[in-house]
Amino acid sequence: MPIPMPAAQGTSTQPIELKIVSIIFDGINSTLKINIPIPLSIIAAFILLILLFKVIQPVLKNYKADEIIIKEPFTGTQIKIKPSIEDKKIAHKIWTELVTRKAALPFQRDKDVIIEVYDSWHTLFQCVREQIAALPVEKLSGKEKKDTENLIDISMMVLNDGLRPHLTEWQAKYRSWYKVEKEKEYNKSASPQDIQKTYVYYEQLVSDVENVNRKLQLFADELKKFVRSDFT
Repeated sequence: MPIPMPAAQGTSTQPIELKIVSIIFDGINSTLKINIPIPLSIIAAFILLILLFKVIQPVLKNYKADEIIIKEPFTGTQIKIKPSIEDKKIAHKIWTELVTRKAALPFQRDKDVIIEVYDSWHTLFQCVREQIAALPVEKLSGKEKKDTENLIDISMMVLNDGLRPHLTEWQAKYRSWYKVEKEKEYNKSASPQDIQKTYVYYEQLVSDVENVNRKLQLFADELKKFVRSDFT
């Protein structure tokens, strides 16, 4: 008769059963129990994630993954910028300067004065230069550098490729002519609008002013889109 061999002590392992879901039937009634043990390490990791999110939340508020395309209307150049709060502040100041003065408004021949348009363009130049000068040093380094530089570059492109060619061609000689013309006796009672219409190159000059202002309007719309983009 074979003698049963005793099981080796300490060599066998018992499988560990983890009951995640159990259903108990008791006659008509039944009970569903869900048992999901949460190890301490998972709880610690969850708390760590919450603390980490609190640290990076200000950065997340300042940036959005999506990029906004801004088109420069004079050359057709396009740039992509990730909207940040600081860049939006810069864009908003330039946009405000455009839409609250005569720079980005349609030229009305019977109402607008050419000298005032030139003064508005000059103020726009000053505004962009001031935004560049006011940039904090940290905006010109690191991840923020490229987007900020792109915004400033495209604004300067509008000034240099859009406004400067017209001003170089027309401003000095028109201002000189107008200064002399308005002092003439027969123009003492004439309006600036009437005087400017007597300029020999009035039609060419005004047509170019209208074209520049129309494109400045397009640029103002691009900045408006950027400023009002959702960054949250």
